[in-house]
Amino acid sequence: MMSRFSEITKARISIWHFLIVFIATFLSCSFLYLLAIPIIFWMVLGESAESDRIASFPFKVFLEEWLALILVLLSCLALFSINWYKSNLQRAKSYVLTAVIISICYLIRHQVADFIIERWP
Repeated sequence: MMSRFSEITKARISIWHFLIVFIATFLSCSFLYLLAIPIIFWMVLGESAESDRIASFPFKVFLEEWLALILVLLSCLALFSINWYKSNLQRAKSYVLTAVIISICYLIRHQVADFIIERWP
């Protein structure tokens, strides 16, 4: 098991595969966070007093904030495990690096947005 991890750390990644995976993951996470999840919640809850009550539940707030990252990380994990079992360590490493970078970017998304808005003329 440890030899497999050391093989992954020593494996060279294909830069084109990594860029394609990263851009596709970033765009899908952005699409989910900005468009798909709010529209789905609006279609399910609608606009009424009951939806205002449901909107204040912590579970709904958690899903609204973190569901996009959870779905993207699960897809990276699934693709990582498929490549891990096929012993395609170069592609497996691309999915791990993508998951780490997307997670870090997702954690600081509000600070980046605030910085961009403050600098906007």
